[in-house]
Amino acid sequence: MKLQKALLRMLRSGQNRRNRSRRAIVARFYEKIFVGLLPVFLLACETEPPSDTEIVTPKLRPNVLLIVVDDMGYNEIGSFGSEIDTPNLDQLAFGGLRFTNFHAAPSCAPARAMLLSGTSNHQAGVGSMSIKRAYDAGREPDPDALGFGLPGYVGHLSERVAALPEILRAAGYHTYMTGKWDLGRALEDTHMPARRGFESSFILTTGTAVHLGFPDNNASGGLPRADSHPYQENGVPVMELPEDFAASKMYTDKLIEYIDENVGDGQPFFAWLSFTVPHSPIQVQDDWRDRYAGRYDEGYEVIRDRRFAKAKELGIFSADLDLSRYDSSAEDWNSLSDEERRVQSRLMELYAAMLENMDFHIGRLVAYLEETGQLENTAILFLSDNGAAAGGIPVPPNYPPDNSYENMGRFNSWLNYGRGWAEAATAPFRDSKGSMAEGGTRATAFIHHAAVNDPGGLDHGYLTFMDVAPTILDITGTDAPNGTFEGREIVPMIGKSFWARAQGSSEPVHGPNDAIGAELHGNRTLVRGDWKILMPASTGQWELFNLVEDIGETNNLADAQPGLLADLVEDWERFAADAGVAY
Repeated sequence: MKLQKALLRMLRSGQNRRNRSRRAIVARFYEKIFVGLLPVFLLACETEPPSDTEIVTPKLRPNVLLIVVDDMGYNEIGSFGSEIDTPNLDQLAFGGLRFTNFHAAPSCAPARAMLLSGTSNHQAGVGSMSIKRAYDAGREPDPDALGFGLPGYVGHLSERVAALPEILRAAGYHTYMTGKWDLGRALEDTHMPARRGFESSFILTTGTAVHLGFPDNNASGGLPRADSHPYQENGVPVMELPEDFAASKMYTDKLIEYIDENVGDGQPFFAWLSFTVPHSPIQVQDDWRDRYAGRYDEGYEVIRDRRFAKAKELGIFSADLDLSRYDSSAEDWNSLSDEERRVQSRLMELYAAMLENMDFHIGRLVAYLEETGQLENTAILFLSDNGAAAGGIPVPPNYPPDNSYENMGRFNSWLNYGRGWAEAATAPFRDSKGSMAEGGTRATAFIHHAAVNDPGGLDHGYLTFMDVAPTILDITGTDAPNGTFEGREIVPMIGKSFWARAQGSSEPVHGPNDAIGAELHGNRTLVRGDWKILMPASTGQWELFNLVEDIGETNNLADAQPGLLADLVEDWERFAADAGVAY
C-alpha cells in the first residue's frame, strides 16, 4: 500500500493544481489505468501465497464541506425561487434536503461565532459588532460602549468556546478554510484561523473588502488603513495579490489546493469555504458583467412577486400564503425617474452576475471532489449568514470610487443594490440584514449527502446556526467536549444536531417548549414553538407573533395575549442571564 501511495504521488506531482486543464485530464486518465493495473503488478511480486481471509477495508469517516455566503437574500438561488442561474447549487439542493426555517444572526460576525461554537454569539465573544469593528480599525472601543469589558463582548471568537475546527483537528481531521473570517481582531494575529484549529487557511481577516484586485496588486482591499493587509495565509499577512485577483475564484482555488495536498492519505477533511459575495460592494469580472442585461428592467416589485410565486410552487411557502399584508418600505418602481430605474436595473444585473459567478466556482469545487472520488463521502452544508442587505457599507476614506454608470461593478466602484431588491430577496419576511425580524435572520440552507433520507425534500422545522457545529460533530462521529478542552475551561454547546432529522427522523430538533433567544445591538427576540417575541431597538417595545399563522410578522398580538407575552419575556431574560447579554 505504501508503494501504491508513493507511485500515485509521483503521478500527481506534475499536475498544476490551480488549472486542471487538458494535461490534468490526461494525467487522471492514465492514473486510473495505472491504479487498475497496479494490484496485478504488486501481486506478481508477492513472496507468500495469498490468504483465504477476506480483507475488509475500513469505511472512511465523512468529509464535511461547509459553504457560507455573505448577505445573500432568502430566495436568491433557483432552488428557493430565484431566476438567477445557480445550476450547481440547485443540483446540490435538489439532491439534498432544503431547510426553510433556518436562522442565522442579523449580521456577519455574530453568525460566524454561532456557527463555529455551537453557542450564542455572546457566549462566543461577539456580542457587539461596534466593539469588534473598533478593534478591526486599530483603535480601542468606547469604554462606555454597552458590554465593553464583559466576556461576551471581547470582539473575537472567545477562548471559552471550543471552536469546531479545533475539535475536528484533535479528532484526526484535516481542517481547511478560505474566505471571510471576521472572528478576530483584524490587526492582530492572536485570534486568526491558524490559532483556532485550521491547518491551512487563506482568509480575509475582517468583514469587508473589494472582490476584485487593484492594478498595483496592493492587498489592502480598500480598507480604511492601507497598511492593514487584511488577507492572511496560514497566519502570515499577504502583501500582494495576483493582478487578476477575484475573491470567489481565489478562495476556491486555494481550497482545492489545500484539499489536494493531502488527498488519498486516509484522513478525512473539514473544509470551510466562506465567500465574501454578494456582500457590498457589487463587483464582478468584465466577462460576467452583461450576462443579465435587460432582465431586471421590469423592476423589483415584479421580481419580488415572481420569486414568491415560484417559492410557493417549490413548496418553500404554503400555497395559501399571499403578500396582501406585506409592507414595503421601498420607493414604488414607477415613481422612479428613467435614470433611477436604469441604475437600479443595472445594480441587480451585476448582483445576479456575482451570484452566478460564485455558483460557477462552487461547481468547480464539486467537480474536483467528484473527479478525485471524494464527493460521495462528503457532506455539503450550504448557508447564508443573514438576510439580504438593504443598505451598504460606507465607502472607505482612502477609496474614492468611480460609480458612473459605465463603471458600475468594476474594481473601483462601491455600490449596494438597495432596499427594493433586498425586499425582492426576502418577501414575505419583514425587514432585512441587521434586524431580528424574519427578513434579517431567516437564511437559505440545505444539506447534501448520500445519507439524506429524502433527496429533493423540504424540512420546515426551526433550526439555528448554533445547531451547525453539533450537526457536523454528529456527521463525523466526534464527541463534543464538555467542561474543558485542551486544558482550558469552556462553555458547552447549546445547539442541537439535525443530522438524524436529515436521515429521516420524525422527531423535531427543537421541541415546542425549547426557548431560543438572541440579541444584537439592543434588538431582541425569542422563539418558543409557534410563538415569537421581538423587540426592535428602535422602539424598545416587545411584539408578539404566531409564526405559523403570520410568517410576515404583520399582526402584533402583544395586547391581545399579555400573559403569553410576559411568559416569553421571562424566557428571554433567562436566556440573557445565561448568555451574558448586557442590556
